[in-house]
Amino acid sequence: MTLALVVGCSEHVWDEVEAAQRLADYHAYYVCKMAGIHWDEGHFVWCSLHPEYMPHYQEKRRELELPDCYEIVVPLINEVGAHWQHCKIADRCVSYRWPGMSASGSSGLFAAKIALDDGHDRVVLAGVPMLRASKHFARGQDWLQRDSFMDGWKQAMPHIRGKVRSLSGWTMQTLGVPTPEWLAEAARGDSAIGRDALIGE
Repeated sequence: MTLALVVGCSEHVWDEVEAAQRLADYHAYYVCKMAGIHWDEGHFVWCSLHPEYMPHYQEKRRELELPDCYEIVVPLINEVGAHWQHCKIADRCVSYRWPGMSASGSSGLFAAKIALDDGHDRVVLAGVPMLRASKHFARGQDWLQRDSFMDGWKQAMPHIRGKVRSLSGWTMQTLGVPTPEWLAEAARGDSAIGRDALIGE
């Protein structure tokens, strides 16, 4: 079983990344939008609900002379409206909705869905508080669009509760804070599988 870290764009994202890394070693990183411009810790999955912004973000990353060690993932062509032509820059297209969902969550929720779809058993959210007053780490502005994404988060709860936890904000209050014990459940599951395999032999 494996652990994934989602890296959002709130003002305290880098402090939360450090806190998350003190809790565990992660098998994969799913980095949202502008945070991917600055990510410099090896290969990552670069996630965004807005494929139209990705060429600009890539250029900004190149200006920082950071390596092209990422996979770009955006929504399905029929989920991005007039921006469908920008999906061609992606390495993968993944639906932002689970079956039965009628609303979109934020890019943070999209990144968590990709991580779960990729088979990770525990997902930690860093810098994804889903608070209107939580400023953007680069723009320094309140997130005025926050409320428009809340229906998507609420509809996703049956799919993420117990598998996803957060280090701050509404998502932490709703999903819980990641603890060493919660993260260790994945490792214990791995050990149990190993023991069962040995017994079976």
